[in-house]
Amino acid sequence: MTASPIARRTVGALLAERLAAAGVTTVFGFPGGGSNLDLVEAFEDAGVRFVLTHTETGAAFMAAGQAEATGGLGAVMVGNGPGLTSVVNGAAHADLDRVPLIVVSDRYSEHEAATTGHQVLDQRALLAPLVRYGATLSAERAAEQVDAAIAAAQGPLPGPVHLDVPRTLAGEQAAPGGAAPDARVADGDAGAALELLRTSARPVVILGLEANAPDVDAADVRRLVEASGAAVLTTYKAKGCFDERHERWAGILTGGAIEQPVLDAADAALLIGLDPVELLGRPWPLHVPTAQIGRANTRYFGDAVALVPGGVGVAVAGLADALERRPGWPVGAVTALRDRALAAMRVRPELPLPGWRIAETIEEQLGGGDVTYAVDAGSHMFPATMFLRPRGPRRFLISNGLATMGYALPAAIGAALSHPERLVVAVSGDGGMAYHLAELETAARIGARVVVVVFNDASLSLIRIKQEAKGYVRSPLDFTRTGFAAAAESFGAVGARVDDAGGLVAALRAAAQRSQSTLIDVQTTGAEAAETLRVVRG
Repeated sequence: MTASPIARRTVGALLAERLAAAGVTTVFGFPGGGSNLDLVEAFEDAGVRFVLTHTETGAAFMAAGQAEATGGLGAVMVGNGPGLTSVVNGAAHADLDRVPLIVVSDRYSEHEAATTGHQVLDQRALLAPLVRYGATLSAERAAEQVDAAIAAAQGPLPGPVHLDVPRTLAGEQAAPGGAAPDARVADGDAGAALELLRTSARPVVILGLEANAPDVDAADVRRLVEASGAAVLTTYKAKGCFDERHERWAGILTGGAIEQPVLDAADAALLIGLDPVELLGRPWPLHVPTAQIGRANTRYFGDAVALVPGGVGVAVAGLADALERRPGWPVGAVTALRDRALAAMRVRPELPLPGWRIAETIEEQLGGGDVTYAVDAGSHMFPATMFLRPRGPRRFLISNGLATMGYALPAAIGAALSHPERLVVAVSGDGGMAYHLAELETAARIGARVVVVVFNDASLSLIRIKQEAKGYVRSPLDFTRTGFAAAAESFGAVGARVDDAGGLVAALRAAAQRSQSTLIDVQTTGAEAAETLRVVRG
């Protein structure tokens, strides 16, 4: 019989026990030797599943996708040297998108590092600019260090943390340690926001990434919006925390041009959980009375009133309770602005499968149920963020702060593993799909069903747009057109190639009925991408 982690109390057992107590159900990774192997055993003993991936970056994105979909803590384990360097992109995503992620890496002991240069790096220094906390575990302080890492990952500004585990340490006995510290912060006074909403005729409520946090009840957000009569704009990271079929949803906030008509018509703004990292690198466009709920740095927002250092959910519920119903915006004015923005996105309708038509078809065919979307970076991102409308919080996953390619498929796998009852759809371009196509094998092996839609225009489209704007020729940024459907079959998924709208509808309907993953390779030209970019960003 295997001894319990508590009875053994090795450093590995302590780490696994603490992660399980923090709600971690799965650790994703691509292990090396050393401490990694002891930790795989310790995780299993503690009831934490270890999932082998094809790359360390893919593992980090799976863990991040799971953390965002559940509102919990993600965990990834990698080897030393190249294992740690390969996870940097995932840690950077977690840093900028405020995702609680614990990175556990193997490392040489001090004695070994002193005798060889092979794979020896300053691993702590490599991740230091990205993480909220970092430590090299020791048997004497392991409990304290693990507890501090978990607390730092989960608040008050969530993000990645790093635990470097010397390769012989995981099997050593750990000194006893106490419970993890309480990382909660006090709630503040939302009185300034209440006064602003009571005195404005056309307030706009802007929802950012913290509005999608587990402590925020979507019903409270809706109550607040309806009582205030506000128009609502959501960032990419906030999609789902407010119903985008609601008559008061006015569109997306990007820091670009597409939302400007709404901002121009507003006479006040309430920012809920908005973080400057979510927006383009441009000056804050609003110059009306503004109040803010959340932990983000307020300097970017000018005269915004920072109301609450934490506890966004409590503040939103309190405002909804305290605010008497007001007329606010005429509903027709809000819906007209939203419809105008959506219509502006439908460029080049003569093309057989422009990006907006692909995204709109996905939503029409799959969006009626409990769906989670994961969207990759690229030109397809613009129609996807406008036309895909999740029906609840934490059902729209995107790398926004880092905007890294290759995110969507592994993030979708992490979400699907946590919510097998939901349909999970990964939306990617051909460039991003090439990054982690092999993770379809991971999905098949672990039973995580995803529907992957590839906008395949055989080009690095978003960069090509910028290239052509300079008058340069296109060819250096074109790919050979890849047969993703055939490749998907080799990794255990069903592959389908479509060339027209009817074929896309049929492929989506079939994919929704399957128990295994499906990749739909949609042939498109990307000819509308430059005009779409101008509509969104100006």
